[in-house]
Amino acid sequence: MKKFLIIILLALLTLDAFSQTVTDELDRIIHSLSEILHDATSQITTEEINIKNFENRKKRGYFNTTQIGFMMGNRQIIDQFWGWNPITLTEMKISPTVTMTHGYMFNEHLAAGVGMGFEVFNHRFFPVFADVRFTLWDNKVSPFFAIKAGYSFGNFKEKHYEALHIDFGPINIHDAYFRNYGGFMLNPEMGIKIPLSGKADLLFSVAYRYQKTKMRVTPKRDLTPFFNEWEQNASLNRLAIGLAIMFR
Repeated sequence: MKKFLIIILLALLTLDAFSQTVTDELDRIIHSLSEILHDATSQITTEEINIKNFENRKKRGYFNTTQIGFMMGNRQIIDQFWGWNPITLTEMKISPTVTMTHGYMFNEHLAAGVGMGFEVFNHRFFPVFADVRFTLWDNKVSPFFAIKAGYSFGNFKEKHYEALHIDFGPINIHDAYFRNYGGFMLNPEMGIKIPLSGKADLLFSVAYRYQKTKMRVTPKRDLTPFFNEWEQNASLNRLAIGLAIMFR
């Protein structure tokens, strides 16, 4: 009888231990499934939020575009004099450009603003321009077209040089005043816009840059009737490549 009771007791303990093991295993499985379900739900929710933010991007209002790039083109320089006949050479010139535009988006396609920047051709220029741009669509990668037009300022006053090297007139002048007046600028461009978030886009562009320039050199001493001043008016043509970020 005692042996029978002992066998029943051991069976009950074994069953209880097995039941506890099964319960622990079920709890572990349920916990793992809960974590997987939570992660999947969080991911779906995040994707839905991103899609919602992307679809509800601001279509109207203020925007800012900051662009950096470089301009490439040939320029002519006077290398030296043989008698009174200068030797003119052509070389490739690469010029940096940085511009910033503040404007207003009228809808998802049309926007306009004003901007300013800093550029270097043969000398420093400070362009001030109007900017009009058109985007085909706004909720995915899109082509865009833009045009900047305005005036690039040079030096705002004459600057005196003890020794000055220029690309026109006598190439080396001593004790003279120099001024770069700048001129009209035109910059049509085209590119692609890549959305980064609901509030920012990345822009790649290629542009044609036309720049008028006027430069004048005036000797400090009056050299009349030989020379009194040298002046150059030129039109520069450049191919420009730019990278910009647009915030809205």
